[in-house]
Amino acid sequence: QLIKERNIKAALDYFEQAEEIYRDLRKHAEQEGIFTMSGRLIQKELTMRRLQMPKLSFRRISSKIVDLFCGYGEDPIRIVGISLFLIMVCASLYTYTGLSYQGQVITYDSTKPFSDNLSLFLSCLYYSVVTFTTLGYGDFTPVGISRAIAAVEAFTGSFTIALFVVVFVKKMTR
Repeated sequence: QLIKERNIKAALDYFEQAEEIYRDLRKHAEQEGIFTMSGRLIQKELTMRRLQMPKLSFRRISSKIVDLFCGYGEDPIRIVGISLFLIMVCASLYTYTGLSYQGQVITYDSTKPFSDNLSLFLSCLYYSVVTFTTLGYGDFTPVGISRAIAAVEAFTGSFTIALFVVVFVKKMTR
């Protein structure tokens, strides 16, 4: 409410107080062994810290990205959701940009029956999963712009899988 009223100084003071309160609650929850609650409280604490940062600063934007991707390391399911979303988006892009299979380039064609295009999409979905996990069987090969999409997907996939492992282990060892 204070931000809407443009009383930034008071709002920052409240965000700082809220951060301290969440920190104290988190520490108490950890001492009592209530780690699920502790995880939610650290997310709130770090959100309050983010809201104290300048609006368009690199630190605030990167903090928001970390929050969206993994809930500040407390929500590994978010990483799974983002991974599935990325795989589906890339599969859709491969459907339209094309892949090479056994020397023949296959792409979406509106004149073909629905079943053929569905089969193509499922093949692209398979290729997307294989690329995301950096497994790379080699039965499908990207062509044209699909090569750039595959490179970005492989890089993002390897990073996302590593992030998932780190967040999952952190969550489970707590």
